[in-house]
Order: sequence, then structure tokens, then C-alpha cells
Amino acid sequence: MYFAQGIPAGLLSIAIPAWLASQGVGAGDIGSYLAVIVLPWAFKLVTGPFMDRYMFLPMGRRKPWVLRAQLGLTVAFLGLMLIENPAEQLGLLMIMGMLINSFAATQDVAVDGMSIDLTPVREQGRLNAFMSFGKAAGWSSTAAVSGLLLVTYGIQVTAVIASAISAVALLLFVFVLEHEGERRLPWSRGETRSKRRAGGSFRDVFSGVNQVLWKRASVMVLVIMFCDGLVSGYGHALMPVAAINVFGYTTPQWSQLVAIMGLVGALVALFMGPVIDRFGAKSVLALNLTLVGVHAFLLAQTQFLWQDTTYVRAMLSIWVMMMPVIMVCAIALAMAVCSSRSSATQFAIYMSTANLGYAAGSKLFGVIAESSNYVEIYKLLGALVVVTILVLVFYRYTHAHDGEDDRQRRSAPRYTIGTDGSGGGMFFSGAIRCPKCHEDMEQVDYQGTEIDRCTSCRGIWFDAGEMGILRNKEAAAAVDTGLVREGRKYNVIDQYNCPRCGGNMDKHVDTQQTHIWFERCTSCEGSFFDAGEFRDLSQLTVSDYFKRWTTAKRS
Repeated sequence: MYFAQGIPAGLLSIAIPAWLASQGVGAGDIGSYLAVIVLPWAFKLVTGPFMDRYMFLPMGRRKPWVLRAQLGLTVAFLGLMLIENPAEQLGLLMIMGMLINSFAATQDVAVDGMSIDLTPVREQGRLNAFMSFGKAAGWSSTAAVSGLLLVTYGIQVTAVIASAISAVALLLFVFVLEHEGERRLPWSRGETRSKRRAGGSFRDVFSGVNQVLWKRASVMVLVIMFCDGLVSGYGHALMPVAAINVFGYTTPQWSQLVAIMGLVGALVALFMGPVIDRFGAKSVLALNLTLVGVHAFLLAQTQFLWQDTTYVRAMLSIWVMMMPVIMVCAIALAMAVCSSRSSATQFAIYMSTANLGYAAGSKLFGVIAESSNYVEIYKLLGALVVVTILVLVFYRYTHAHDGEDDRQRRSAPRYTIGTDGSGGGMFFSGAIRCPKCHEDMEQVDYQGTEIDRCTSCRGIWFDAGEMGILRNKEAAAAVDTGLVREGRKYNVIDQYNCPRCGGNMDKHVDTQQTHIWFERCTSCEGSFFDAGEFRDLSQLTVSDYFKRWTTAKRS
């Protein structure tokens, strides 16, 4: 499905701009086209609450939305067959591009949500690699093939082939089940395995965002993300037009260059994580922005080398490779200020701001290109990078140190970064998920101590040291609110990895009350109790004496 998301990116944002330039469409019109078609990605954050509110649970929480979006994407591609003369039908091309990207963005939200819901923490890094290269393979192969198809057969044939490949992905996904026993299609046989989640309204989703979004560090991140998107959008509009009109590339040549170097950039970006962890997102982003700025000014000052094929290929390759790296650094910067309680929505706002900046940058290029030469255009690109670096200088953010080290550690956002060649992506969940039923866990505060409690089965996760603090009758009654029969149902599940760090979980039995079985992580020493077990643990009764004789020994 991530490969399928890459198809519209490769066709609409890479191959078609170069093809339009080769058809004589002006730089201003191409900039406007790119600015318009990216808008659905800027507003995709509003899709999540709709998905959380309107569900067909017999097929799963996310699968129906994925199928709808992929079906819409498949049909929308065919709308490109209405384009016969791109120079005269640019408005219609923009409308069809927006429609296609609307379905692509919706599919992206649904697949990301499904991935986060179902993937254990220990596997998210591996899944993120599949995501990154699935999408990179999608847009790179589509760019290379569609660039050739557009020139050889025209947009109608290209649209049919893109739709056919999208349809194959749709048919394959029909056979995917979120949970065993669910329906594959609305009229198929199956049982409802998923539960409806509370809090899916817009009011619920955005209730905690305002508390953190307008803090100084967060506002600076909003500005940085917009500026980063501005540079990216301006460059993505400039490069294909310059490649065709200035550097003498053909549409297939440009598409193939972007395909190859985009994959190289995705590889480099995937290895940026340890570098960011070591030196900090701000420093790494500033360094990479500096390289992009030097690249732009160097191109502007070396017009005499623009006829040198090797030089031009090297400079264009460097640009394509640097863009995913820049985006990954910006993503890491944004994630650092996300509050754990509203992280998903807060991060979506940051990414939407970046996409709005992308649209503004594409439009800015279109306006500038009508009255400037390419030396001036490249200088302006370098100037935009300088502005972004200056804004970055004023960014300051450090985690508060108020003596509550454990709470600060637990509130830190947990995320995995990846790229899609033209930007960045990630799997992110602000809270851990229940290791037994895989639903979200909420943070519950009792007299200054925070524990995590499952919103569905009501199982409880204690980080190291928390269980001893709360092991009394009053505290246990306050935090352990689940049903005993629900706890017994999930007590048989004891083969899983730590929801906090992904470490191994050892089976334990309380020494005084041997009928109480729980699991403890060998790495972070956190413990999980099923509903009702911690209440039972907090008080010793006469019946507990007899239970030790009637309870089987734990294997």
C-alpha cells in the first residue's frame, strides 16, 4: 500500500512537471500546478477524526477506509484521460491532481493508522523501513516509467497504466485482514473483532493541543517547518523546469535521474537517525541546510558550466539526494517538542504547515520565474535557505528538569523516522499500546505517580518503581478499575514483548499470593498486570491462603 501511495507522487510531482515544461507550458503555470495539487496533503490532518468516528467494524477499524481511498485513487487516475492538450487544460489537470492526491492522502492516513494499531513497538523500526522503501520504490519506478510513457504514448495511456497498477494493489488488499475472523468485504461472512474507540470527535482530538502548540518552542517549529516546506516547494518546482529548459534534459532523462538519486537519498536519510541522536536535530538540520544553500549559490555563480553535462548531472543529483535528508531532520526537530498527550495531532499540524509551505514555495517560483533569469532564481533559493537557517538559530528547546526524572522520561515522544524520497514520514504513537489487546493505553495520575492503563481491557503497566509506590488498598482501587473476569480472559496471554522498550518479558508469580501471575521486562523492569490483579495484590485475605492450593503452578 505504501508502494501504491508512491504512484501519484511519481506521476504528478516528478514526471508531469517535466513533461509540461517539454510541452511549452510556462514556469509560472507549472509552479501554480504544483502549489495546487499538494494542498490535500496539507489538510490531511482533518481526515483522522472522520476515520475514528465513522467505522464499519465487521471489516476492522481501518481496512474499510483503506479500500475506499484506494478505490477512489484507482478511479481518479482515469480522470487524467480527459487531458488532451495540457497547455490549454492546465486548470483541469490541477483539479484532477487535487482529486488524486485527496485519495492518496486519505489512504496514507488510514494505512499509517492501521500500521500503528497492529504493529508491536519492537517491529516499528523494521516496518518503517518497509514503508520508506515501499513508497520510494513506488514514486521512483513510477517517475521513471511514466516519464517515458508520457513522451511516447501521451497522458491517456499513462493514466490507464497507473490506474491498472493501483487496481492491483486494491485487489491484493482485499485479502488482508486486520484481525483473524473479520470480513474481507461488506457482504462476506465474519465477526466483529475491533472495538469502537471513544474520543473521536474534533473537540476530543484537539482538546489538548492548544496547551502546547503556542509555546515559544512550538511556534518556532511551526515557522521552521513552513520555511523548510517553502525551500522544498520552490526547489521542486524549479528543478524540473530548469532541467528541461536550461540544462537540456528530456522528460525521461529527468524522471530517471530523480528515481535513482531519490532512492539514494532515502538510503542516506534512513541512516540519519543515529547522527541526529548524537549531535541533535537542530545541529544536523543546520548543517544540511547550509549544504543546500551553498549548492544553490554555487549553481548561480557557475553559469559558465551549465553546458557541462557531468557538472549539471552531479549538481542535480546532489539536490535530489539532499531533499529527503533535510525533511528527516526537520521531522526529528518537530517530534522533540510534541507533547505525549496530544502528539499525533500536534505532529500532524507541523507536517501540514510544512506542506502549506511547499505549496507557497511552488507558487513563489511560478511568480518569480515570469520576471527573472535562472541565475537570480537560484540566488533566491539560496536566500530562502539562509532565512530558514536564521530562523533555526532562534530555536531553543530543552526538556524541563524539575526533579521528576521518571515522568520526564516517560513523557518523551517515541517515534521512528523514515522518508519517501520527496519528504518524510513516520510511525508515531504518543502513548504505549496494551501488549494484550493492542488498544491504546492512557496515562493515569494518582498523587503524582503516573501509570499506564489500557482503555479497553483495563490492564495496567507500571514502570520500574511505580508498583511499590502504589501497592496499597486505596491506590489500587483508584487505578485498577477493570473487571476481574476481563482480566482472567487476558491472563492466559503471556508471550509478548515489553510495550515500553521492546525487551523480553519474564513470567512472575507473587510470592505471597501465588495465584497472581504477572510479567516483568528484563530490560526496563516494567510490569504488566491484568484487570483486577493489582487490587487483589494490594490486600491479603484468608481466601488467598486457600487459592495457593487450588491454583496450578505457573509454567
